[in-house]
Amino acid sequence: MRNLFNFIIRNSHWLLAVLLVAFSFYLVFTYNPYQRSVYLTSANNVTGWFYSLSKDVASFFHLKKNNQFLLERSAELEREILVLNERIAILTAADSAEVKAFVNDSISSHSQFDFIPAEVVNLSFSGANNFITINKGSRQGVRPDMGVISANGGVVGVVVSVASRFSVVIPVINPKFRLSAKLKNSENYGSISWDGTNIRDAQLQELPKHEAFHKGDTVLTSFSRIFPKNVIIGFVDSEGRSKDDNFNTFNIQLATNFYRLQNVLVINDTYYEEQKQLEDSMWQ
Repeated sequence: MRNLFNFIIRNSHWLLAVLLVAFSFYLVFTYNPYQRSVYLTSANNVTGWFYSLSKDVASFFHLKKNNQFLLERSAELEREILVLNERIAILTAADSAEVKAFVNDSISSHSQFDFIPAEVVNLSFSGANNFITINKGSRQGVRPDMGVISANGGVVGVVVSVASRFSVVIPVINPKFRLSAKLKNSENYGSISWDGTNIRDAQLQELPKHEAFHKGDTVLTSFSRIFPKNVIIGFVDSEGRSKDDNFNTFNIQLATNFYRLQNVLVINDTYYEEQKQLEDSMWQ
């Protein structure tokens, strides 16, 4: 306590000056309307800036939570789109009104495919051995041979290795990747591969020589045990070099931008095991 009194006595002139200045400001802003309005305006600006900063900080800390919510919502929308596409395909193929009514009543709102949201934790672009690591593993139901798409619905790759909390994905931009594909308005099927040159492009090969194409045509998945039909892969950019004169090869721009890939959806085919066991039994 004695030290405090000594400090006040030693600095009494400064404390008195501060009190006088504060009292002067009080008199100025209390009895002068112009100065008071300037003070209030400045105080409001400072307060608004502080609240805005606080909001930005709070939004930053909630960003991960909000992002997870959006990713889960994206998974729900993808599931609903697949169900609607199944309905449209079956109803379009039905000829009579009676058949359409029967089909419409018999179709379940349950889709064959479900989606597991995940975040990309590592992207390795090292030439021929490109891979992606995601933060979901066997604990979340991920298993090898599951397809992976981006949050925008474009094909990303296939799960090849799974741990309890993480999984490794071979992406489209890996020479080992193969996938059956077709042009949107065609019934001819080819396969997707990557020539190792540009991670924004891939090649659609083994299409018949007479296959017509236009720049910008959409390339979709066709027959696959991993991906649903008609998942977008990319867009035709130009005609490429073919190793066989009987077939065409098209260069396509991938729908997935791997430079900006952050979130993905792992496709869970609920019929996968049943189909796999049936097909494997043919070789026993």
